Amino acid sequence: MELENELDFEMRDRLAAPEEIDANPWLKTWGFRVALLAVLIGLAGMVYYQFRDYLSLEYLATQENALRDLQAQHPIALYTVVFLIYTLLLAVGVPLCALLTIICGWLFGFIPAILLASFGSTTAGALNFVGCRYFFRNWVERTLGNTLDKFNEQLEESAAFYLFITRLIPQIPFVLVNLLMGLSPISFKTFWWVSQLAMLPALLVFVWIGTTLPNLKTISEEGMSSVLSWQLMLSLAATGLIPLAIRFALNGYQKQAEKKKANQQ
Repeated sequence: MELENELDFEMRDRLAAPEEIDANPWLKTWGFRVALLAVLIGLAGMVYYQFRDYLSLEYLATQENALRDLQAQHPIALYTVVFLIYTLLLAVGVPLCALLTIICGWLFGFIPAILLASFGSTTAGALNFVGCRYFFRNWVERTLGNTLDKFNEQLEESAAFYLFITRLIPQIPFVLVNLLMGLSPISFKTFWWVSQLAMLPALLVFVWIGTTLPNLKTISEEGMSSVLSWQLMLSLAATGLIPLAIRFALNGYQKQAEKKKANQQ
């Protein structure tokens, strides 16, 4: 009788709590992804077709004079607005850091642009860091899952070192690093100065590229050949050396860690 009662209770529980059914299984298929991609491409094409005249070099060249006049009349206001736009775009994860930094170099010159890019990018990272640590911690932990566990294992030895390395690797998303660090025990002060120091080499290169670009009128008249210069080639070569420097630093760190473990044994 007891066994029959237990079976009856199990059957009632199953009937009372029906299995979860995926109401939209098609949303997880490749067909939906391809359709969504096609819609996005179509929308982008429609926007470009509608505003194609405003995106031409000839039109942009005519607006450059107005921009330069605005810069001469309100330099601080324009600098502040660009700083806020730069910071907010990076904070929300728009992958245009290199392009935005090059534009800043072209618009403001080397010193003002590098200050804007350095403090703007670090401020964007700090916003993600603080937001994750104090406001969205539970949501980020659920979202990242195993990625967070693996990352925290690496941070146990040297959080500052791994932050420095991840900042130098462009393949790792900027916002992802900020969120992971927000969940780690690293201090805000360490996060700030390590981030600013690690991102500086790439920002210097991108700003330098921007300063070598001619005005838009020259580009529209002479074509893209006016953009090519030995400074640009040198800057591009410098960006290619960054991954090699990262690999060299990682190899050195791994060798030191292995020697340390061997000595302890």
